Amino acid sequence: MAAIIFQNEETGFAVVSLEVEDQGYVTAAGSLAPLQEGVFLRLHGSWKEHPRFGRQFQVSWSEQSSPTTQSGLEKYLGSGVFPGIGPDMAKRLVDHFGEDTLQALERGPMALRDVPGIGPKRATALAAGFADGLEQHRVLAELRGFGLSGPQAMELYRRHQAGAIGRVKQDPYALADSLRGVGFQTADKIADAIGIPRDSPVRARGVLVHLLREGAREGHSCLPEEDMLAKLDQLGLSSDSIIEGVRSAVLSARVALDELSPGKRSFYLSELWEAEKLLAARIRCLLERPAEVAATPDQVLEAIERTAFRPDESQRQALEMALSSPFAVITGGPGTGKTTTLRLLLEILEAAGVGPVKLASPTGRAAKRLQEATGREASTIHRLLGFDPANGQFRHNAEEPLALACLVVDETSMLDLELASSLLNAVPDDACVLFVGDADQLPSVGPGAVLRDLVAHEAVPTARLRYIHRQGAGSGISEAAHAILAGELPPDVARGEGSGGDFFVSYREDADSAVELVQRLVQERIPQQYGIDPGRDLLVLSPMYRGPMGVDALNQGLAQALNPDGEGAEWSRGLRVGDHVMVVRNDYDRETFNGDGGRVISIGASELVAEIDGRLQTYTSGQLDDLIPSYCVTVHRAQGSEARAVVIVLADAHYLMLRRNLLYTAVTRGKELVVIVAGQYALRRAVGNAEEYARNGGLKSRLS
Repeated sequence: MAAIIFQNEETGFAVVSLEVEDQGYVTAAGSLAPLQEGVFLRLHGSWKEHPRFGRQFQVSWSEQSSPTTQSGLEKYLGSGVFPGIGPDMAKRLVDHFGEDTLQALERGPMALRDVPGIGPKRATALAAGFADGLEQHRVLAELRGFGLSGPQAMELYRRHQAGAIGRVKQDPYALADSLRGVGFQTADKIADAIGIPRDSPVRARGVLVHLLREGAREGHSCLPEEDMLAKLDQLGLSSDSIIEGVRSAVLSARVALDELSPGKRSFYLSELWEAEKLLAARIRCLLERPAEVAATPDQVLEAIERTAFRPDESQRQALEMALSSPFAVITGGPGTGKTTTLRLLLEILEAAGVGPVKLASPTGRAAKRLQEATGREASTIHRLLGFDPANGQFRHNAEEPLALACLVVDETSMLDLELASSLLNAVPDDACVLFVGDADQLPSVGPGAVLRDLVAHEAVPTARLRYIHRQGAGSGISEAAHAILAGELPPDVARGEGSGGDFFVSYREDADSAVELVQRLVQERIPQQYGIDPGRDLLVLSPMYRGPMGVDALNQGLAQALNPDGEGAEWSRGLRVGDHVMVVRNDYDRETFNGDGGRVISIGASELVAEIDGRLQTYTSGQLDDLIPSYCVTVHRAQGSEARAVVIVLADAHYLMLRRNLLYTAVTRGKELVVIVAGQYALRRAVGNAEEYARNGGLKSRLS
């Protein structure tokens, strides 16, 4: 190889200049990294005509080979691939052994001791370094031949050394669990390359785990046994392969098979099975404790007298329940006083000397809002539990429980099964726990429907707040949200352009007209009429990514409108300086969490710097999957977020996502202003479609 023009070790993409016999210098691009100059490559792929850079060899995969000339040997040995052999040592070895240098290194330390200045220890170290380098080349070449990228192959080699090949051959489908960027389709291709039959127990086990992981991504904790077996059968797997595949998946503890009701069994990923059992056990343990009243009637009355807030009947019942139940839930829609009731409860607990009391929420934004609303410290659940990225575990658990007497968790509609399980596992047996949230909102992004299952179970003390208080009587946002929840169009919507003073609907049947209105609202009308900063205080929501009224297209248009002079780089995937972004993956090293927002500050040759919730974070090309543009986001992404103004876009093309709970969740993101831009059919469909996307799980069964 003559020179490395560009390489990204995280993605594996590289562009190199190669000296090819009879062709001179040619350019090759593709899955090549990591590389060092001086190595000899054998490339697999095809020639392509690049529109900008001309003729290139597009590499599908590559392997390193050995040079045959003395100058090539010097570059090869001195490239940094072989531990202990640098350019100077490479020259000494080639000067002494000539074209037989590689054979001398293979013969071992005794041959190397013939080189002047190389003693026994150095000779042993050089021979061992050369053997390690050759072994690495051999393993990486075979792994690349299976279809893995350079970084994937290198990661497997780092973990398992020479054993990496054996692990892949034994079960390529296990890579989908452990290696980033490998999904089921890639694992299936690797299985084909290795020679694993399409009808085999190994593939049946891999398909089963894949289907369960896909189900978990859709929110399911488990999937019915009969459905899974039918899908395995449809893929052409024989009964013998299915039976043995299921058996090995269960015996290896990758999958659990549990009977949730007589004659009805379901498959679980083992980690979700354990989490569900533990969560149910911890809740039952708390509920079995005798009820104890945390405050006297006088303390309750005194706390109420000290505040201007006078609780309604449902709020009083919620207070009484929360003060006497070791585990309880308060739920209610927008404006019903969940936060106000919670603030009064905290006043009463303090007056009664109950403490310490800890407040937490699933996301950073929700925790910040909880802290601002209550005037008390609040944190994310991950921070409260003390997540250690080094081992992927929480510091606080049953062996080292949290130091608290009462735990209050807000926005629990966002709480998924595994996080809820880890949280309650760290709560002391003598503490009390209160979950607060809106059970009518969309469920968590992760598997499970924890809040809904708890509210629906008769054994869990639950108070539902029913009376609208927020923003005063006649608030358009609150009235609209509750009307939608009841399956009714918001007041006055059917007559055209408006409803209340803070809630508006504009009908646009044409996509171009709708997009133009959204841009005008965000860029001009809302900032000018309401003094709202579109960068900080405004959310644009759409149900889907694709189409002219989808998230992707709206993001592009709004980015150009709000940040016309932003500059990016070829590698920054469309992100530019000044763009607003959202974090979409929990990163415990950075302490940034899914839903955190920020802005791109700078973009260099290989690094992007973003300010995320007040702190500067650096991202390389391979880490940009963690960020998305956030001028417009999906309603699911907006869970746990609030903004002074919200613009909601609904189109007929969003048909599959037009559900009542999605629209309700979108409307309840707005604090001061909500504007819906929609086609008439789309809005009516969303309001009228009460169909819930049912999630399979056994939490309710286990609580009984």
